[in-house]
Amino acid sequence: MNINISEPDRCFVKYEKLRDNFDWFYSNYEELRRDYNDQYVAIKDRKQIDSDFNFDLLLHRLNLSNCNDSIAIEYVNN
Repeated sequence: MNINISEPDRCFVKYEKLRDNFDWFYSNYEELRRDYNDQYVAIKDRKQIDSDFNFDLLLHRLNLSNCNDSIAIEYVNN
């Protein structure tokens, strides 16, 4: 079975996943602040998948140059 999804629909699905990841990040901010203060935190599928003090190193490890995944990255600080 071949289901064709239009480009706008694919973009909307990616947007919803990204929004969910940011919602999860801010809902769990206090816990993240205890564990990852002054770090960049990457969130995928509503889970913390990586973190680093250096943004460039985090991007390099995640290999996000041409990524189709909806990964939210946010900085955690006091």
